[in-house]
Amino acid sequence: MRKIKKSLSAAVVLTVAFTSISLLFFSCKEAVGVTIPLPKDTSALGKIDHFIPLDQLEVLKKDFAVQQDSINRGVPNLYIPTSEAFNKAALLELLKDPNNVGIRIYYGVKKGDNRNEFRMVLVGVDQQGKDLLITRGSAIASKIGGDTRFGLEFGQCNPPCH
Repeated sequence: MRKIKKSLSAAVVLTVAFTSISLLFFSCKEAVGVTIPLPKDTSALGKIDHFIPLDQLEVLKKDFAVQQDSINRGVPNLYIPTSEAFNKAALLELLKDPNNVGIRIYYGVKKGDNRNEFRMVLVGVDQQGKDLLITRGSAIASKIGGDTRFGLEFGQCNPPCH
């Protein structure tokens, strides 16, 4: 009987210790990330399989490089980067709109003093195919100021934009 009480006491102590450590770990841990709603999307966009194998991706990049060189020679005052990257925080700001089912990329030209730059502008898109912009009051909009609705522009160019 005494062995059972000791075993039971040890089990209770271990359970309490484990529970306390677990509560401490999970309650002190900072909340990380953003929950992004994934709405049901029955639109044509929602039915597209966007994934391509790496070998096909490399072919697309290589074929673009050939065209890019040709365009740069033909239109020397237009700079066309190989790629643009956007940070995760800005993308999450677009995606967290519950009506957002994707991202639309517009191509634009930013006027410069010596040359113009080919740029990408990102906006959200809803199930009907309408643009969704970041609205005033969101975390990113409060940093930017100005207009009341925003898209994303000025990604990190490769090679660097000027």
